[in-house]
Amino acid sequence: MKNENKMEKQIGIRQGDILYLKIPSIPEGLKAVKTDTILQNGSGGNPHKFTGGTFHPKIEGDFVLGYLKAKGTKIFHVEHNPKGNELPDGNYQILKQSEYTHEGLRPIID
Repeated sequence: MKNENKMEKQIGIRQGDILYLKIPSIPEGLKAVKTDTILQNGSGGNPHKFTGGTFHPKIEGDFVLGYLKAKGTKIFHVEHNPKGNELPDGNYQILKQSEYTHEGLRPIID
């Protein structure tokens, strides 16, 4: 008997207060912008940057910053790895990480 309640594994890559969550596709209707910056002022005041790939900004509430189509992509942050980390090719939803408290969700300050 096949287990119908089986959860699919999601891949998430964390860099400081940002989470790159792998998704099947970028939502339709979003436009890519020419930039190398995901978040200009992270919690430490330093930007989250990337090379390779295309960024599709879309602020959704307090936690979604946009989407990234990664192809030969490296992500950079001066506090976490100034030389950059490779991001596997694919589509990612970019989230400002949050934590649940008794008062509700709040952004993580790294």
